[in-house]
This record gives sequence, C-alpha cells and structure tokens, in this order.
Amino acid sequence: MSERVKFQFPEPDPEGAEDDIGLAIFTAECIYGRPQTRLEVAYWLTSDGRPAVFDNRGPAGESALRVLIGLFGARFGEAGFQMESAQFGVAV
Repeated sequence: MSERVKFQFPEPDPEGAEDDIGLAIFTAECIYGRPQTRLEVAYWLTSDGRPAVFDNRGPAGESALRVLIGLFGARFGEAGFQMESAQFGVAV
C-alpha cells in the first residue's frame, strides 16, 4: 500500500520544512539504505510552503514519515500543522 500525507501549515516555513524532509529521508537511508528509500519515498513542497505532500510506499517510507511527523512537531508545535492521509493500492 502507498500512503500519501498532505501537511498544511498556518505559518509555513518552506526552508525549514524542506530541511526536515531531507533529514527524515536521510534517517531512513541510514536504516534501509539509499536504494530502498529512494524507491519508497517521494515528496512535493510548494514554493510558499503550503502545502507539503509526502508519499510513502513501504517500510523505509513509513519510517521516514514517522521521523518527519516528529520533526514537524518539534519545529511547528503539535498544533502548528495539520495532516490528511489517503491510502492507495499499488499494482505490482
């Protein structure tokens, strides 16, 4: 299954959000390796920082997403962002 999570920020910080995304991906690469992480993670961030979308397609992606949620919580505060999740079936 693939999960796409959309983050909304009342007061965006595009550079900070992108830094957090990069750190979350790096963390997953340390655990699962770069090839697996690159296959399982994608993200989109608009130039104004509203919204950010994170696409996770496996264990490495799920780990990166968990780290990212923690980093966003530390940067923006628990009430400083909203998440909306959708799951998609992946055809193999």
